[in-house]
Amino acid sequence: MVNATPTLLPSGLADVLPPLAAAEFRLVHHFLKTFSAFGYQPVIPPLAEYASSMLKGQGEATSHHVFKMPDPLSPEMLALRADMTGQVARIAGGALANMPRPLRLCYAGYTLRTAPEALKTRRQHTQVGIERFGDMRTESVAEVLAIAAHALARNGVDALTIDLHYPSVLEALLAHYAPEKHAPIRDAVRLKDPARLIQLEAMDIAEMMRHAGPADAVLKRLAASPLPEVKRAADDLAALVAALSAAKVTATLTIDLLDLAGYGYYSGIGYAMFWNKAGIEVGRGGCYATSSGENAVGFTLYINDVLEQLPSEPAAPIKTIAYSTSTTEAAALHAQGFVTIFGH
Repeated sequence: MVNATPTLLPSGLADVLPPLAAAEFRLVHHFLKTFSAFGYQPVIPPLAEYASSMLKGQGEATSHHVFKMPDPLSPEMLALRADMTGQVARIAGGALANMPRPLRLCYAGYTLRTAPEALKTRRQHTQVGIERFGDMRTESVAEVLAIAAHALARNGVDALTIDLHYPSVLEALLAHYAPEKHAPIRDAVRLKDPARLIQLEAMDIAEMMRHAGPADAVLKRLAASPLPEVKRAADDLAALVAALSAAKVTATLTIDLLDLAGYGYYSGIGYAMFWNKAGIEVGRGGCYATSSGENAVGFTLYINDVLEQLPSEPAAPIKTIAYSTSTTEAAALHAQGFVTIFGH
């Protein structure tokens, strides 16, 4: 018997042990297999990049989450990724810039953040996602959402709610206010604090915050708005709701127009997906422009939170085989569903 020596790990980091580690590998494999079947090609960005490249474009919004350190091989600073979307966008606009559009990419990997989110403790996350480059048309957004919902359902995560946002409406509304009011207004919107917005005399933004709930009801209220930026949002969201219905996406659709959760680089439609049974957010994404100016739409799934809620799979039966057994013979047993262990 080995004497156990306790090891203290940094806050928010933990070993993933059997059988959960195997379940995570299986889940990542299943997601990538599903995404690949819809024409999304896998890419593998590096864990670290020069900070100057990682923190531009989409990466700028993640800078407060990024660990930075000197690179002993160059005068540059290195950055450990806190999110993978910006890296995939860099690949699309760099090494794959001459590939035909739309360009469909998928990815999976680990990210590390300097601090946990809200009341959570985890700082290392396993991300799986898809990014579609070339446009942000309604059909493209519906495609990404339909595939994400399908991939989740294939892995036991069904009965979903897709919450649609249009965060760029807030930026349009802020243009009517003095610059010194922008930060406190954003904070009030992020905290869902209409009383604070009224104190700041941001009455129209306080009114917009009320536009949250079932998609059909919210769209009717948005269509009646006299503000052109809100009318555009209503048109875009109504078209997406119709496209998701045509694609037979069975998720419940809601709208929270001014939701500002996430990294803040989305332009146009954004969204979050919730698993109703577990009451957790399982993914988030939206439309954005890359640092090279290309339109794109994507979705990131949060594997760790999903794994904690999925039932464990039954363990495979174990068969002890003699040390003299060939691996070819063992493989025949593997094909029958056995795990083989060499023994006497």
